[in-house]
Amino acid sequence: MSLVADVRFALRMMVKNLGVTAVLILTLGLGIGASTTIFSVVDSVVIKALPYPDSDRLVRLYSEFLPESGEGALHKFWISPPEYKVLTQECTSCASIGAYGLRSASIGGGDRPVRVPSVYATASLLPTIGVAPELGRWYSADEDKPGDPTAIVIGHDLWKDTFGGEADIIGKKVTWNAIPVTIVGVMPAGFDFPGPGTQVWVPARIKYDQDDWGSHNWNVIARLEDGVSIAQARSELDTIVEHLSKEGGPKIHRPDPKHHPLEMFWLKDEVVGSLSVTLWLLQAAVLFVLLIAVANLSNLLLARAEARGREIAVRQAIGATRRRLVRQFLTESVVLGLAGGALGILIAVWALDATVALLPSSAPRLHEIHLDTRALGFALACTLAASFVFGLAPILHTRVDDLHGALKDGSLRTSGTRSQRRLRRALVVSEVSLAVVLVIGCGMMIRSFMRLQQVDLGMKPDHVLTMQLQLHHKTYSNAQQSNAFWRRLEDKIRALPGVESMTLLDGTPPERPIIANDIAFPGKVEDKKGAPWNVDYWQPVGDDALPTLGIKLVSGRALAPSDDESAPPVVMINRAFARKFFPGEDPLGKEIWLTPWNDKSPHQRIVGVVDDVKNGGLDKPAGTEVYFNLWQVGQVDTDGFNQMTVAVRTSGDPMALAPAVQRAIAELDPTLPVSKVQSMDGVLWEAVARPRFLMFLLGAFAVLALVLAAVGIYGVMSYTVAQRTHEIGIRMALGATPKSVRWMVLRQAGGLTVVGVVIGLVAATIVSYALGAELSSMMFESERVEPITFALVGLVVIAASLVASYVPARRATRVQPTVALRSE
Repeated sequence: MSLVADVRFALRMMVKNLGVTAVLILTLGLGIGASTTIFSVVDSVVIKALPYPDSDRLVRLYSEFLPESGEGALHKFWISPPEYKVLTQECTSCASIGAYGLRSASIGGGDRPVRVPSVYATASLLPTIGVAPELGRWYSADEDKPGDPTAIVIGHDLWKDTFGGEADIIGKKVTWNAIPVTIVGVMPAGFDFPGPGTQVWVPARIKYDQDDWGSHNWNVIARLEDGVSIAQARSELDTIVEHLSKEGGPKIHRPDPKHHPLEMFWLKDEVVGSLSVTLWLLQAAVLFVLLIAVANLSNLLLARAEARGREIAVRQAIGATRRRLVRQFLTESVVLGLAGGALGILIAVWALDATVALLPSSAPRLHEIHLDTRALGFALACTLAASFVFGLAPILHTRVDDLHGALKDGSLRTSGTRSQRRLRRALVVSEVSLAVVLVIGCGMMIRSFMRLQQVDLGMKPDHVLTMQLQLHHKTYSNAQQSNAFWRRLEDKIRALPGVESMTLLDGTPPERPIIANDIAFPGKVEDKKGAPWNVDYWQPVGDDALPTLGIKLVSGRALAPSDDESAPPVVMINRAFARKFFPGEDPLGKEIWLTPWNDKSPHQRIVGVVDDVKNGGLDKPAGTEVYFNLWQVGQVDTDGFNQMTVAVRTSGDPMALAPAVQRAIAELDPTLPVSKVQSMDGVLWEAVARPRFLMFLLGAFAVLALVLAAVGIYGVMSYTVAQRTHEIGIRMALGATPKSVRWMVLRQAGGLTVVGVVIGLVAATIVSYALGAELSSMMFESERVEPITFALVGLVVIAASLVASYVPARRATRVQPTVALRSE
């Protein structure tokens, strides 16, 4: 019953002081809401196990290339078919192994053909993951043999959206890239392995050529046997590689312990990748905000507790023990905290959708992010912990020793005033220092983002429309047929009004996957101890590539329409290629060999050098790149290029021209679906989605922290002015001017702020050095200590403090000496 009475009293106190109560609840609600929002993301993406049975047994395998020079190393590279076959036969630590390759596919059979992300997957992949289809079955090993596929498995979303959720979908005949196939299974809702949006799984049909050690193009995962640690599995991998290096047969790209080992990592770590560092940083930042909010609440409640000195004295006088008083104060803080926590959960419900919308569309596990019982438990734990902290602070520093003096009408004298003042000041200093650390992190992120935005892409992205198009291999089975279509398409698009130029290319910067194909140089012998001879990016292009993309020609000439299949093969290279392979030489006229594994393929002559284009990321150095004419691709690869990006430079808004370009494609072949229709500016916008996400949220938390710190300073100074009314009255009666009184208050606030800023700057420096590698991975060209950022943040925080303390300072100058003296 006494607990019920305490709760009732707490509610009456909250209603009695509605203004203060509203501030307290809002302050705590913002802190709890922000913390719960970010925890929901961290928990769903980083902490929770992958949504597969015993997912803690799943690992990812890679090839590594480690030249003695240390240059040109390829980390976490794909696995070749012979390597995969050896692993399936000899890795006893693995209960099962599966391989897959990322592709996109055109699916026909619904109302219209659709283009969706798809995967070439071995029959062993799904059993390795351990997830069963929702309907039907997974395809068998017999259906995974080389040749055209006959069976596919589709995703739940594709089944619902394209096929209307047909009950008899299993056994339905459809086309996959114009090849007739049968749908044998439908995966459960939410299953999109290996990445967001995957909706089709087709048999990999790997050809195991034991001489093809160099074709690294497969991703491999495995499930470890029960009881086998990853260290034991890695040890077995090393043994397998050691045996392979001693066997006979081709040595090119054959695994060996020193230069070409195989590596193994937990699948969950590989799925989440570097995003985990970003999310943990945000979780730390938002906890800073919560700490500032708790310090603020402690300060406000401490001031209110001091004002309740007479009430405490009355309670003690009638027999209340200190334990009883502590319980009353804690009950009040918990009731207040629960109200703030409830508001925080409501804020989190709204903020979570907004936060997920800010995440890059390629971020892993997006569909798994939601506010669940774990997040609610986290919110409740934070609420109770915060309630105990800001509830105990006042009672531990409020003690009435002189009951007779405290019970005098209107007297609020309590003992321990000096310790209370020290605590209030310490809380303000802690708020300021935490805010400084957070605002510095935000400032560094903003400067990093601005530098990233100013990076020279190596091309002009404005007024460029892009879209992807894939020809059906069954219809366009060789380079002659595919090139004939691409030529017709170029002519048709160039005739459209508003088109200045157009071209075709293999992929758009700035986030293309590295190719790392072997090359050779006639007359030169490769140094096996140095960086391997390979090119990072191949770029087959149509006509007018340079003017369409806005790439600068440095020397020589551009590829011309006359460089067709009947002309001698020629290429352009970028500056990075010239620096790496022709240092101190003029590369024009030199020859390279793009396909040295094919003795019958011709050499290519370099006719031009172009500026470097950022292909591997805006924050990464430009890789080596070779441009060759699409019309000459038959000299290198008789299959040709069936998947290309259409790039159109327009005189107006590029997206306004998209429907006309799509109609032109449909007129040539209505079975070809178009995907990824966007402007080049839009491509760049997506490329900086992750740093923009981090900058936006850090900025929001930094502003919130700064506002809370300013509110804390305002509260302390307001309370100080109220407590020193008698002193200020005496000073003014003795001749103190309003200016001197105002300066006295501002000086006190400034002193607290300066101490907090200094502590915050030192703390920020320590954090920056402690997290140097992690911060470098998230911030572009950022120094560990940026003097400009540190100085600006210090000035901003001091300015905010002075603004917050100006109102109390001005109020102090309005104290009437006679009134102040009479009040005592």
